[in-house]
Amino acid sequence: MIKIVSADFVKSASGKQGYPSLAVPEFAFFGRSNAGKSSLINMLVNRKSLVKTGSRPGMTRLINFFLVNKAFCLADLPGYGYAQRSSQEQDAFDQMLAEYSRERRELKTLFFLIDLRRLPGDVEKASVEWFESLGVEVVIVGTKADKLGSNEVRNVVKKWSAFFNRSADLIPVTSASKKNGRDTILRLIAERL
Repeated sequence: MIKIVSADFVKSASGKQGYPSLAVPEFAFFGRSNAGKSSLINMLVNRKSLVKTGSRPGMTRLINFFLVNKAFCLADLPGYGYAQRSSQEQDAFDQMLAEYSRERRELKTLFFLIDLRRLPGDVEKASVEWFESLGVEVVIVGTKADKLGSNEVRNVVKKWSAFFNRSADLIPVTSASKKNGRDTILRLIAERL
């Protein structure tokens, strides 16, 4: 298991000209606005406010890079589905995400976060297929497990397993507030390092 000894914000970027040159493996966190990406990263690195969080969706507008243990990088990607983006902003967001996914050689795995209270739909399925078509490994992660009972969580994961056509034990379940799933995500990162 990885012991987190350091976690530092490196920089924010909207395109490849701004990406940091860290030459370490990178793990990206992606999902709908307000799925808990920033909270999960804070939980993973045992810091309350390394990544800015907010109750208002759409807070993350750029790709934020964090160097952990000087050995790997976590990238916090902007959330999708934020209704208050103009179509011009949405196009720029789509272009930024496409460029990052295609061009970032350091990217090892994309953790696709979905709130366990939501049923994934066509957007989620198409997104997973698109990332995988680029050769990016996608790990689907259920967030906010503390908002549901354990039987409900099991039932949701079972439905997701069928929907995404992957084994239920390959879908980690997390709760940033209760620190559930931390060891699982860190183990997945360690295996890929």
